[in-house]
Amino acid sequence: MGQQLREGLAKQSERISTFLFAMPDKLVWQGCALFTLLAYLFWWHWIGQFPLQLTSDDALNFARGVERFSVLEFRPHFPGYPAFIGFARFAALWVEPSTAAIWVSLMSAMLIPLAVARLIHLCSLSLVAATLGGVLALTQPLLASMALSGLSDAPAILLLLVALAAAIQKQYWRVGLWLGLMLATRPSYVVLAFAVATVPWWQGLHRQLGLVGLTKAFLKASCSLVLVGGVSLTFIWAHDGAAYISEGIRFTQGHFAIWGNTVEGNDTSLWQWVIALRNGFGGALLLASLLSLSVAIVIAIASIKPIWLKRSRLDALSSPELAALATVASLYWVWISVGQNPDNLRHWAPVLFLVLVVIPVQVARLIQGRPVLFVVVLGLISYYCGRNIDAMVPSFKQDLIQRQAPIQQAIQWIRAQPTIKVVGTNYSVNLLRSQLQGRAVYDMYYPSSERALREQAYQDPNSAWRISGTQLPGLKLEAQFAPRFIGERGLFLYQVSQ
Repeated sequence: MGQQLREGLAKQSERISTFLFAMPDKLVWQGCALFTLLAYLFWWHWIGQFPLQLTSDDALNFARGVERFSVLEFRPHFPGYPAFIGFARFAALWVEPSTAAIWVSLMSAMLIPLAVARLIHLCSLSLVAATLGGVLALTQPLLASMALSGLSDAPAILLLLVALAAAIQKQYWRVGLWLGLMLATRPSYVVLAFAVATVPWWQGLHRQLGLVGLTKAFLKASCSLVLVGGVSLTFIWAHDGAAYISEGIRFTQGHFAIWGNTVEGNDTSLWQWVIALRNGFGGALLLASLLSLSVAIVIAIASIKPIWLKRSRLDALSSPELAALATVASLYWVWISVGQNPDNLRHWAPVLFLVLVVIPVQVARLIQGRPVLFVVVLGLISYYCGRNIDAMVPSFKQDLIQRQAPIQQAIQWIRAQPTIKVVGTNYSVNLLRSQLQGRAVYDMYYPSSERALREQAYQDPNSAWRISGTQLPGLKLEAQFAPRFIGERGLFLYQVSQ
C-alpha cells in the first residue's frame, strides 16, 4: 500500500513538472506574465533611485556626438557608432541631449531580459523556463551597470539577441538587418556577426536545401546588412570624409599597442581575464559557463554517448540551436580574451546573457519529468536571485551622493574643497575637465603630469590631488569611492605631497 502511494505521488509530481515546463496553458501564461511584471516593477523602482549622469569619457563623447557628430573631434570616438548616435538623437526629441544616450542604454537594458526569455522559449518551448531565465537576466548587477553607463553595449546586445532569434526562425533578411544595426551601434561586435553566420550550418541548412539554399540564405542576410552598412558609412563620410580612415588607423593601433590594456599590448597572459571574471562574477558562474557551453558544442559535434547517460538525458544537453548559441558565445569569449580590456567587465556581457539562455534550456530539458530535479533547480534559482536582490536592497538606504557613480562622487568631493586647484588622473580625463572648470586636470599617462603635480604641491601645499583606479603607495589616501555595481571602477583620491 505504501509503495503504491509513493508511486502515485511520483507520477503526480512528474505530471506537474511536465505540465509546467512543456505544456503551459492560459493559467501558467498569466502567472508567468504577473511574475515578470512584478520583477520589472521592483527593478524599475530600484534603478530609478540612481541619477542619470555621465560616468566616463566614452559617455561624454557620445553625449557630445548627439549634439554634433564628428569622429575626428571624438564626437564620439572611432569608429563612430552611427546607429547608436541615431537612436540617441531620436531619444533627444523627448529628453535632454546630454542624457539621451543614457536613456537609450537604459531602455535597451530593460528589453534584454525579454530577449533572453524569447530565445529560451524558442529553444525549449517552456514558458516557465523562459520566465525564470528572463528574471535571472534582469537581476544581473552587470545589467544595471550597462543601463546607466550611456554606452552602446546594451542596445548592441539587444540587437544581437533579436538577430539570433530571427536566425533560429530562419528569417535571414531580418538577421542581416539586426546584425547591421548591431554593427552600426557597436562595431567591435563584428566577431559576433561572423559567429552568427554559423547558425545556418548548425541548423543543417546545407543538408536540407543544399549549397544553393545556403547561398540564398546568406545573400538575404547580406543584402540587408550591406544596406545598413552603406547608410552608416555615408553618414560618417558626410561629416569627416577621407580623414576618417586615417583616424581609424591611428585609433586601432593605439588601442592594441598603447592604451587598450589588451593582451597584445601588454606582457600579460590570458590569465588576467580569468582573474577579472572570477573576482567580478565568482568562480561558480565562470565554471558553469565553461561547462555549459563546452557540453552544448562537443555533444552536438561528436555525438558523444557516454554509457552512464541515457539517450534522453544526452539529448537534453544539446541541440542545433543550443550549439549555435554556445558557438557564438565561445568565439566571442576567445576574442575578448585577446582583444579587449579585462578592466571593463561589460565586454563579457554578450557571453553572460547567452549563457543565461543556454543553461536554462539545458536545465529545463533535464528536469522535465524528474520532480526531484525540479525542486532542486527551483531552489537554486531562488537562492541565486535572492542573493542578487539582497545586494540591491542596501542601496535604498544610501544617500544621494553614494548613489552616484564613483567618478561623480569624486567630482562632488573635489568641488566641495576650494583649496584643490590641480587634479591628476588616469581615468575620465575629459569628463573631469568638462565638469571641474576652473581647476587644472592633468592626464597621468604623460610623465610630465607627475612633475607638474609635484611642483604644484611644492608651491601651494594641499592644492595638488590625484585620482586613481588603483591603490598608489607613497601617497596619502583621503577618500575612496566604491562602485555601485559589477562593471564600475572604484576610485581612490590622494593628496600629493611635496
